[in-house]
Amino acid sequence: MARTQYATYAHHLATWGFEVILTDYADQSLFADHQLMANDVGAVISYALAPAFTPAIDATKIALAGHSLGGDISVLAASGDPRVKAVVGWDPVDASNPSVVPEKMNTFTAKLAVIGETTDGSGGFMPCAPTADNYAAFYAAAPSPAFAMTVNGADHMDWVDDGTCTLCTLCTAGTASPDLAHAATRRLNVTWLRTTLFADTSQQTWLMAPPEVAAGTASIQHK
Repeated sequence: MARTQYATYAHHLATWGFEVILTDYADQSLFADHQLMANDVGAVISYALAPAFTPAIDATKIALAGHSLGGDISVLAASGDPRVKAVVGWDPVDASNPSVVPEKMNTFTAKLAVIGETTDGSGGFMPCAPTADNYAAFYAAAPSPAFAMTVNGADHMDWVDDGTCTLCTLCTAGTASPDLAHAATRRLNVTWLRTTLFADTSQQTWLMAPPEVAAGTASIQHK
């Protein structure tokens, strides 16, 4: 999806003092080489760390985030780039070009948090977030520490700002409002990155006892 579809997440992170760069992959075709897409991410990091880039970015606090294939590419990019210290996957889905989970996880040293749904894990002609390849698979293969949240009743397209997809008609509509996934994801972005990059212990309360769990709208795992 276009980077404009995730602008609200970038704006929210920026209010917490993060420098956020949104990018579109050079090759956005259906059969794009995912390793080349991961290389694009590495090139963006190098661009951001160049001396001419202002304001200057702390090279020890680089993180990636993405939705669906973007989450998969974020993990793939991090597995080959030790500059990346943390990743947040928004309902990431593994693919086979190349497969990331578990094949690339032995070189993954970043700290991973994922948030996802189960509505689109099965059913229909081709589930858009198959259970065998969804966010839970990333969490299971990730080294500790790692975090996973399941948003009850959400669907795969709830992470897109306007909730639409021009590429796919296979995703099933969930029963929850997209606002639930949006709010939980924004909080997870901040708490995971503040905790892992800045050792901010004040964020632990949300990670261990999110309000969504108390409200019965989500469940969590951590290791």
